[in-house]
Amino acid sequence: MAFTADEFEFLTEKTLLFLIILDDKGNICRVNKRCEILFSLPTDKIIGKSIYTFLLDEDESEFKEAISQLSKNNEQLSKTFGFATLVSDAILYLKFDLVYHNNKIYASGIDVTEENEEHNFLKTLSRLTKTGAWHFDPINDKLYFSKECYRLHDLESGTHITIEQALLYYPEESRERIKNYWDNLTDSGISYDYVDRLITKKGREKWVRVIGEPVLHDGKVIFVNGSFSDITDQQSYIEQLKYNEETKKLALKGIRSGLFDHLIETNMVFYSLDFRKMLGLPLNKDFVPEETFRTMIHPDDLDKAIKRHHENLKKVGYHYFNYYRLKHLDGGYRHYEVHGYRKKNEKGETIRMIGNLIDIHQKKLNERTIAENQSRLLAMVNNGFAYTVLLNTAGEILMADENSINIIKRDFSVDPTVTLSRFIDVMPVNFRNTFAHEFNEALKGQTVKKEIERITHKGSIQWLESKYTPIKDQENNINSVLVSFHDITEQKSAELAIKEAHIKEQELSSLKSNILSNFSHEIRTPLNGIITISNLLLLGEENPSDRKKLATYLDESKERLLTTINNLSHYSEIETIQKNLNYLEADINYTVETSYREYRHFANSKNLEYILELDERCPSAIIDVDIFHTAINNIIHNAIKYTNKGKVVVNVKAKKNSIRISIKDSGIGIGKDNLKKIFDPFIQESIGLSRKYEGTGIGLSLSKRYIEILGGKIKVISKLEKGTKFIITIPKNI
Repeated sequence: MAFTADEFEFLTEKTLLFLIILDDKGNICRVNKRCEILFSLPTDKIIGKSIYTFLLDEDESEFKEAISQLSKNNEQLSKTFGFATLVSDAILYLKFDLVYHNNKIYASGIDVTEENEEHNFLKTLSRLTKTGAWHFDPINDKLYFSKECYRLHDLESGTHITIEQALLYYPEESRERIKNYWDNLTDSGISYDYVDRLITKKGREKWVRVIGEPVLHDGKVIFVNGSFSDITDQQSYIEQLKYNEETKKLALKGIRSGLFDHLIETNMVFYSLDFRKMLGLPLNKDFVPEETFRTMIHPDDLDKAIKRHHENLKKVGYHYFNYYRLKHLDGGYRHYEVHGYRKKNEKGETIRMIGNLIDIHQKKLNERTIAENQSRLLAMVNNGFAYTVLLNTAGEILMADENSINIIKRDFSVDPTVTLSRFIDVMPVNFRNTFAHEFNEALKGQTVKKEIERITHKGSIQWLESKYTPIKDQENNINSVLVSFHDITEQKSAELAIKEAHIKEQELSSLKSNILSNFSHEIRTPLNGIITISNLLLLGEENPSDRKKLATYLDESKERLLTTINNLSHYSEIETIQKNLNYLEADINYTVETSYREYRHFANSKNLEYILELDERCPSAIIDVDIFHTAINNIIHNAIKYTNKGKVVVNVKAKKNSIRISIKDSGIGIGKDNLKKIFDPFIQESIGLSRKYEGTGIGLSLSKRYIEILGGKIKVISKLEKGTKFIITIPKNI
């Protein structure tokens, strides 16, 4: 049943609704009594006025659009508009239901001022803080953006957007990570809070903080609420902290790190979001007192950490470094390092510190594992091959056994476990000739073996079999080379002994005939001379001059025969001589000079330049003077004997623990093949009846044996037609 006119009039005047009839231009045709509150005018003064006079400016265009839409489509609309009251200067917000009929607009409104003020407050706050709200309906697959969200993306308000389209506004390298956040939220209900770059539709780069919170029902996500916050200014500040004057020397290292800004005077610390996440600190608090942080340090580390902290604040310079274990989210403790840069006042006191907390827990665990593995590997290495060295592809030492390390330390004063060293720079010289080739072959994937002969620091010969083994990673790429050396000295010595025995066996026959021929010649020649000269003297050679010459020749033949017999006697009696040595401290200058004088006449007879060079320090040594004289005499005699022109130089030089005597001549020299056999008995450079120089060849062998008995060494350097140099080294004390 319809209302009567009286009933309708009564209802219109008593309702709390604001009832207004407008023409299509927006002019007021009729209002109820309630509208006097809205327009602050009596009813009769309201009629004829334009509704736009009372609307807020920002709502005027929206109201006109609503009237236009109603007149075209003849439908009902529900809109909220703001009105400025003239009396109280207050703003009333009315939610109107608008209906178009017979060129008239019928509007009924309800006061929603209180509700709308909260909405406007949130709207204003959203604009001022550059924070926009969004929500997602997974059932209908619809994403809703607030105006601020559209503004952040540089999109027109109301633009349709999907989750896939929203993801495209992030840099390509961030999309997969953000997609994982989203999948974890929608699939498992895990909320997220992350900071990343956003590239707007206009190409502008912004930093945003994005929060997503699920709404669950029966364990399923039925709705997602979230927010976008424009933190470009804040992020710029943090970036500036990293690169400005106060933080330019801060070393940001490690994967997980947190930035902090510690104001020493107020004892307040600003912690970055990553920092707070890392330590489980409240995400809604940027500043945390230092005391709160200290409660998280492991009790065993606290005192030392605080001590280092105060020492850091007082020390010279600007850098800060500390380390300790911190309590983690799971209740356990993790290792951290703190690197910081300190700002000081005019008094040199630290007033501010900006730094970086770095999670090095995994690094510590890795170091411990590596140390344990290295210990096991070194145990295997040290008890395996003679020497083992692991090299990277640049030839630098990564690991080595104890013997190799000790040799490198001793010979090159470098510890390869401390200082990165190239193997080629710290290896014995005779290794270098072949190392580069074998190492390069190993880098190509080949396993290479090589035999090497070396002289140890004790002077003994060592044979090694080197093996170069390429080491490959999981992708089959060569990342290192293992160089191992196996001691094959005994095996090699046996092989060489067999070989030398075979050679000696072949040489024995010729050596026997050579010795017999040589010895027979050395005895027979002077004997023939003695017999011939004796016969001539017995036959009565009467010419005094000729008799004198014959007597001289007879004496030379006698001396030669005696020398040969004496040398043979000495050589055969070496063992006896060695047991009956008479050691005395002797002046080497004087001893050598005595030998030198004995052969001055011989050198002058050949017109040679005969030189003696003594050491001004007058070195002395404990020797048996007799056998030393014999050794030196044989060498000086040979030097003069085999030199036809030029000079013979005898030199004495004192070293730290030894004395060196050298005899150098410019004579015929010794061939390369005979140089190795020069100290063998009965061996000469020329052999046979046509040889140019006489002698048994036993003198040098005897000299070598005598020098060795005295604890010394003798070596020879020679070249055919260029002369010979004998170098004798004897210790000052045996």
